[in-house]
Amino acid sequence: MTGPIVFIAIIAIVVAFPAVAGWKLSQKRDQFVRMANTILAGQLILTPGMALIAFSEDRANDENPVQTVVIYAAMALVISIMTFTIMEIRKTSQGK
Repeated sequence: MTGPIVFIAIIAIVVAFPAVAGWKLSQKRDQFVRMANTILAGQLILTPGMALIAFSEDRANDENPVQTVVIYAAMALVISIMTFTIMEIRKTSQGK
């Protein structure tokens, strides 16, 4: 039971740290640019890595590697948006 929890935690870490770095690098820019950088940085490691794994392995006939990559990219997108939201809330609360 702890296997899936650890796997999701690793995915969150692999996405969140680059997303925070993308947000910090664009901290002095507009909000749209900060959001775009956060999302792109969050996708930077996980999506190409999952594509490499999904397309390089021999799969069973009922598995679809494109669907696997899309699902993991969507997970990375959600984590990146959550990271952006948290960083923006922290920035707003520190400005008061």
